[in-house]
Amino acid sequence: MTGTTLPRNKLSILDQLKIAAVLVPTPVVMSAALIKSFFTEDGRAKSWKRVIADSTTAWIVSNINRRQVRGVFGETGTVYRDFVKAKGLTPVIEELGHDSRLLWLGPRKSERVILYLHGGAFLFGALPSTPYFWTHTQDVIAKNGKEVDVAMLNYTLVPDAMFPTQLKQAVLAIQHLISTGIKPENIQLAGDSAGGALIHEVLSHLLHPVPDVPKLVLSAPLGGAYLMSPWTSLKDSPMLRSNQGRGDILTLSTVVYWGSKVLDGVPESGIPYLDGISAPEDWFKGIDKVVKRILISAGDAEVFRDTIIKYTKTVEKYHKDVTFFLDEHGVHDDPFLHFLVGEPNRGKLTPFIIDWLDKGFNV
Repeated sequence: MTGTTLPRNKLSILDQLKIAAVLVPTPVVMSAALIKSFFTEDGRAKSWKRVIADSTTAWIVSNINRRQVRGVFGETGTVYRDFVKAKGLTPVIEELGHDSRLLWLGPRKSERVILYLHGGAFLFGALPSTPYFWTHTQDVIAKNGKEVDVAMLNYTLVPDAMFPTQLKQAVLAIQHLISTGIKPENIQLAGDSAGGALIHEVLSHLLHPVPDVPKLVLSAPLGGAYLMSPWTSLKDSPMLRSNQGRGDILTLSTVVYWGSKVLDGVPESGIPYLDGISAPEDWFKGIDKVVKRILISAGDAEVFRDTIIKYTKTVEKYHKDVTFFLDEHGVHDDPFLHFLVGEPNRGKLTPFIIDWLDKGFNV
């Protein structure tokens, strides 16, 4: 895990002052959100902790730039170090080359692997709650009689590297797992937000190989792919405008701004790999030959809801085993937010995800 901060990512004094200025009114933002929550169905469905966390997150990310958002939310390496320290675990890190590595949540001991590709708009690291979500998943599946390992891919963030670097790093991760004896059918991909978009890139690469990216040859289809709140539209579209104002942690202006940073300099030929709903109608033909099962979930209150539904319907045309879960009152990455605030009630989606992944592994 590199500890060097490139000059373009260093926070200037002005950046720090801007962040401080954004944080000053957060008590007012929280109070307003709490009051509003009593008058909306979505708000009443949340705990006060979630109302505060969701509204504060939305306020902050809507008012800072891409360098500042990385400064506030940090990078995946830091999240991993903090997690293993808190849990008293020994870090297990496998270098993949090309500035990427696998971060294992505990010692390797199984022939079944969940490869987690984190979100963060390709601009910042995994949420601090993600390793706790995945170790909870491990524990539940273990109680059902199956040992499962989880590895987080620590990929290079934008703008330090642009597409297709992150795709190349994901391919290297899968190749590495296979080279260590893990069968493709015992690998399940899981990703949220930008991580879901990266899974789309991987599946697209299997169907339409990208030049200068190692070809991914599988002896059997991957065991499964789970996309949580996948970032299916990086550009402004009517579908992004159809479900606003329901307490999501993201706003239209935020996702369009982030998308512009990710798409900067990407040739037209690369757009279908990054922007899922921009892919041609027959893009997913043959997807049933490269992955056995697919689960896609969306929060009913999230900005991406309708683009995710459209994306799912397109995939379903070419794969018979696609499951879609619409999380009632859920926002973007809702399961991770439950863990972020220490919510004992984790809703309906989290147990559904775990059960789905469990069923994807052979005994």
